[in-house]
Amino acid sequence: MIRKTAPYAFALAAMLATPVMAQAQQASQQPQTTQPQANSTSPAGAVTFITKADPGQYRASQLVGVKIYNPQDENIGNVNELIVDKKGSIVGVVIGVGGFLGIGEKNVALPYSVISWVDTPPPAPDTTAAPPAGGAGPTTPTPAPAAAPRNTVQDYPYRGTLAMTKEQLQGAPDFKFASETATQ
Repeated sequence: MIRKTAPYAFALAAMLATPVMAQAQQASQQPQTTQPQANSTSPAGAVTFITKADPGQYRASQLVGVKIYNPQDENIGNVNELIVDKKGSIVGVVIGVGGFLGIGEKNVALPYSVISWVDTPPPAPDTTAAPPAGGAGPTTPTPAPAAAPRNTVQDYPYRGTLAMTKEQLQGAPDFKFASETATQ
């Protein structure tokens, strides 16, 4: 029985090994294109591994939902999606504008570069100020409770700022994903 199946096993092994050998040969013929980066290590192979993210580098999954504000500090929308090209660069930010709780909302896409990302929240209002003259209330300010220590470096921005009004965004053309336009 072994004598009858041995040639088939060798043939199968040769067929499975052929693509691997062809890929190895192609890889050895192509020049190395990876460049060592800060916070990365490179083993003896050709791949450079990133070992940590730097402050200001965001997790894409955490960008979705970030609120977008105009210069007057009015919330004008939320990030609904990121558009990434085949090279891995973020080329667009899809912002949901209008509507209430997602009903009646429309998507507007803008280049990633037009949004200014802010990593820290604005300072909290001073609650220890004395009440206005003639108002009821304590004469000595009540100290604010001590804030819990907070990590100042996050994996996502606190907010985005866009130099547009909500009306301008609502008047912008609707964004359609490729899958939505291919079926219509």
